[in-house]
Amino acid sequence: MEKGGESDAARKALDAVYETLIPAVQKPNASPIPAEILHQVDVVTMERRARIAAADGTVPSVLWPVLFWGAAFTVGFTYFFGTQNMRAQTLMTGILAALIFSGLLVIIVIDQPFTGAVMVGPDALSDVLTQFGAEGR
Repeated sequence: MEKGGESDAARKALDAVYETLIPAVQKPNASPIPAEILHQVDVVTMERRARIAAADGTVPSVLWPVLFWGAAFTVGFTYFFGTQNMRAQTLMTGILAALIFSGLLVIIVIDQPFTGAVMVGPDALSDVLTQFGAEGR
């Protein structure tokens, strides 16, 4: 997901789980356990699809120019509120520009949740898989 794609190995593993569970659920007098497992696998699949969609970015590309032009116009608009003290005018405009820049920076950083300095890494999932492997022994 860090590269913006999905894992073929994960997709094949999910396909194999479905291929195993669906015949077990379709058997007459089948236990409710495979049906519940199938439901949980469906939940996992839906969450996986949500993560894949989030990897492409959450802010639509058409919105980026609006955000940046809006920021520029907002900062430029402050010059119409002229004050007698140029130092105060410059300070207020600078503070507003810094606030807008920090807001845009946050949007840029969280737009790609699986890349960059602030990212969702695979550590938690790796820990869970390690625990499952240790319990199976």
